[in-house]
Amino acid sequence: MKLTHYISLRYIGATILAMVIAIPLFYIVIQKVLINNIDEHLEDQKTSIAQKLQNIPTQNFINFDDRVTIATNPKERFSEKIFTHTFYNAKDNETESFRILEFPVQSAGAAYNVQIKQSLVESEDLLKSILYLLISLVFLLTATLLLINYQIKKKVWEPFYKTLDQLKNFRIDDQKELHLKASKISELNDLNNSLNELSTKNQKVYQSQKEFTENASHELQTPLAIVQNNIELFWQTEPISEQQAEILNDISTATSRMGKLNKALLLLSKIENRQFNDIQSVNLNGIAEHFFRNYQEQIRSKNIDLNIDLKEPLIVEMDFSLAEILVGNLLLNALKYAPKDSMVEVIFTKNEMSISNQAERLALFQEKLFKRFQRQNTQENSTGLGLEIAKQIAVSFDLNLNYAFKNGRHFFIVKKK
Repeated sequence: MKLTHYISLRYIGATILAMVIAIPLFYIVIQKVLINNIDEHLEDQKTSIAQKLQNIPTQNFINFDDRVTIATNPKERFSEKIFTHTFYNAKDNETESFRILEFPVQSAGAAYNVQIKQSLVESEDLLKSILYLLISLVFLLTATLLLINYQIKKKVWEPFYKTLDQLKNFRIDDQKELHLKASKISELNDLNNSLNELSTKNQKVYQSQKEFTENASHELQTPLAIVQNNIELFWQTEPISEQQAEILNDISTATSRMGKLNKALLLLSKIENRQFNDIQSVNLNGIAEHFFRNYQEQIRSKNIDLNIDLKEPLIVEMDFSLAEILVGNLLLNALKYAPKDSMVEVIFTKNEMSISNQAERLALFQEKLFKRFQRQNTQENSTGLGLEIAKQIAVSFDLNLNYAFKNGRHFFIVKKK
């Protein structure tokens, strides 16, 4: 949810809540005030009528108000009370509410029961008008807040959204610098200046790191190649003792491993720096088929039984060379650590790739499994970077790479998010 929407929704919500609570309370208070005014008016009428009945003979008293009823010498005397009562008006075919005051009057010549009625229709109409006015006010306030929110989003937040768009399109590996324009709003201006400085520094650091990685890799390759060539020349010299042969073999193995390690670290650095930009639709099934054609000799040497289901293609958007490394590392890992005369299972669906092999030991430690140089076996020629590289490739292209241990088998599963 956008910040402007977040703020406006809370303003509107608070306003509506306050009005929902205030309107009924306001209605009750106004109703009581109106009724109190009517009661005071009835009391004034009571005082006036009582004085007239005591001072004027009954036969001379004339009442022109049909809301006042006077009964002379009643059998039962009223007790003074005031109340609200509803009557049906047959003429208008509706009910009307009245405020009624009943009281007795005693004069020298007679006793009276007096009833005074005051209609509440006008008061109720006034209350309804006030209620409608308050409801209209709620809608007016809501519309005003929405309009203010729209204007703020259009004018005040427009530079902020432009900054966001530029940040989304900014790439640290691009030579083009981030140039965020100055804003009239001081906070946004400070933010843009800070982002400009930060992006420039990060580009310099990235470029420096990239050059160092490439130079270090290149410089290491040259002495490694010289060492390897000298070892091969040494093998051709005569005579070579058994002890010398063992030493040469150890040096050759270490040199070969160092070369693989150098290439793997360089590849990992490039993946982390997102230097692979040739994004395309890649069919991982085809890569798997090509891999098995190239590794038939290894499969036969260990008598591996392959259970392969490549019927449903798994299409992902990624760099093709990295897709080959991802699939190749996982399949090679399964073949390398599968016991002889065991089965390797590879199953593809449209959303995931599952590769499993029989386990020689218990489950692997998942906390260390995808971390570099965390070898969980005794393979001497392993660099300890294969699964780390596969994990980084998966993360870079929004894929999930997970490990599971079920029924004595290791499962590596690549799944689309």
